[in-house]
Amino acid sequence: MSAIRALVLAFSLAFLLAPGLSLAQADDSLEKVLIETADTPAEHQALAAHFRAKAAEAKESAARHRKMLMWYGSKNPGAVAQSGHCKKIAAKFDELAKDYEELAAGHEAEAKAKP
Repeated sequence: MSAIRALVLAFSLAFLLAPGLSLAQADDSLEKVLIETADTPAEHQALAAHFRAKAAEAKESAARHRKMLMWYGSKNPGAVAQSGHCKKIAAKFDELAKDYEELAAGHEAEAKAKP
């Protein structure tokens, strides 16, 4: 099984280094391979840590948008459109963080279920 994983990883890295591939596409591709091949407790723990980090990033983005909401309010009390945007985006990042935390918890449970 480890030979197959090594082959998948080699192909993944070759794909990631292909010209014209954006960093976001590379991240998505690598994430997909890791999710599809995760089998051991350590691999599931690594994915859990990855998704916890993504949750933390989403929480930071939500907090940044809440700060922007305050800046718009203090700078221009009539900036209704901007403040509505900030509230909406912050709420979406909060939801995204929650979803990533749930993914992380799922991988932690998977890691515990594996022998």
